Amino acid sequence: MPPNPSESNLDVSQVFPSLFGRRIVKDSAQWNGLLEKRILERQSSTRSEDYANSGGWHSPADLLEAQGQDIDWLRGIIAEGVNGMVQATMQLPEVKSRRSRPSGAFHVVAWANISTLGNYHRMHNHPGSAWSGCYYVRSKTENDSLAGALELYDPRPFAEMTDVPGTPYGQRLLVRPEPGLLVLFPGWMYHFVHPVTSQEPRISIAFNAIWKRS
Repeated sequence: MPPNPSESNLDVSQVFPSLFGRRIVKDSAQWNGLLEKRILERQSSTRSEDYANSGGWHSPADLLEAQGQDIDWLRGIIAEGVNGMVQATMQLPEVKSRRSRPSGAFHVVAWANISTLGNYHRMHNHPGSAWSGCYYVRSKTENDSLAGALELYDPRPFAEMTDVPGTPYGQRLLVRPEPGLLVLFPGWMYHFVHPVTSQEPRISIAFNAIWKRS
């Protein structure tokens, strides 16, 4: 008689996990309005940086150094997001098995991006950043559209070369922007942003959380 799969004693666990955080921030509309006003004013007086953006406007990475209640609020939601990623990391089996606990602090930098018709971000990552992320201030949500969407790659090279039931490997994670959405992911993970197809600006705030050991 063939073995019953339900009676198998095979111990299966996840290894080499890649954590991804996602949160819709409640009551964000008021703050988004203030952030949008600030970012548009900065755009009018500041030349665009050139990193991975093709067209559009990329501010200097000093947004969190500004003063104002909107910036205080932004710092708070980013800090909550980073803390959530740290807490999730601490639950991983390979971390829980260690006796020592991490000691240090994060240095967070952020910048604004404005994209309009035809603008996009080339594939890139964020070297030196423990966690990177994005907060969406303004965007036009289009169901089943790739316009302005963030896409993250499976970081395991050549994983898609072998067929596995369910095809779990080599897939891409698609994030469609919407105001109030906060996402976080490892800074080494490659990602890009699809071209915007609307004249309405897509305004987002990207950030890096850099870990400094004490």
